[in-house]
Amino acid sequence: MKFGKKYCLLMLLLILLAMATTACASAKPEGRIVRGNPAAPVTIVEFTDFQCPYCSVGARTVSAMMAKYEGKVNLVVKHYPLPSHPAALPAALYFEAIALQSPDKAWQFYDAVFANARRLVEGEDFLKTVAAGVGADMARLEKDARSPEIYKKIAADKQEFEQAKYDGVPVFIINGKVLVGAQPPAKFIEAIDAALKK
Repeated sequence: MKFGKKYCLLMLLLILLAMATTACASAKPEGRIVRGNPAAPVTIVEFTDFQCPYCSVGARTVSAMMAKYEGKVNLVVKHYPLPSHPAALPAALYFEAIALQSPDKAWQFYDAVFANARRLVEGEDFLKTVAAGVGADMARLEKDARSPEIYKKIAADKQEFEQAKYDGVPVFIINGKVLVGAQPPAKFIEAIDAALKK
């Protein structure tokens, strides 16, 4: 069966359109757990450090935004553990390792660590207590937290952060709009409302 030139051009156009649609649909970072509605029109990508007090404030603000815009906003976490915060990297590794077991447990871990951030000075003992408290499989966690795949994921986050030349954590990217630092809720509302209008 032969196809005419117009038919072939039409098919090519449809394929390109499908590829563009797929690219838009998969704009959320691959291989990441999503908090909230995965199909929400607004995604907040958060670069964080579990031991950073400003990140703790930022996490509370994001939580409030997700409640305010329920179903319309979701959250994806990336990591930039600062060298001056010795518990930040282990906490990031634990979060990603628990995410392999259960996204819900990973988000419970995220909330509990930020809610008790002062206890991070206790190091890995505190992280193990929190992980056990959310019901993580501790034997699997020990193994996964030291896996090359998780280290690579965090290394990729750090590289992305440094290539973008962000000035410290936390950083929040709201459908492309960048907010640096623990910004007040009004700044998030402005960015989210603008994104929802597009």
